[in-house]
Amino acid sequence: MIQHIYTEDTLNQNISFGIFNRRIFDNRKNLRDLSNHTVIIVTDEIIDESLIKELADVILKKGCKNVAFCGTASDEWQRVFDEADREINGFNDITGYEDFAVMWRFEDIESLADEVYTCWNEVLILCSNMSLIRECQNVLEEA
Repeated sequence: MIQHIYTEDTLNQNISFGIFNRRIFDNRKNLRDLSNHTVIIVTDEIIDESLIKELADVILKKGCKNVAFCGTASDEWQRVFDEADREINGFNDITGYEDFAVMWRFEDIESLADEVYTCWNEVLILCSNMSLIRECQNVLEEA
């Protein structure tokens, strides 16, 4: 029999934060392997689609298979990431295996603690600005 015990301190995972901007593309060699991460992108900004695609390429090529989106622009971001994922991880002619990333959205930043709680691996939260990072940190501290 397996017994699961949930403590009150549910947010004890390894959580890191970052701001996505143009510099992330300059330092893409310095980005670590993301195969053991869930990346949560929090943004209310609709930016140039080519920049979103570049960020998707960097994240997905670093091995990330779990990506969540939060904010009013999350549907547009997920659409671009889905397209990039099909190009990068699509059908493999040799094995016949489709190795797509799992992506989902949540609209309310107040749900961030619940989303982080469901992650079984490390979490990288990328925000469009510093005020969103502070808001995310406050939401997680209050949980």
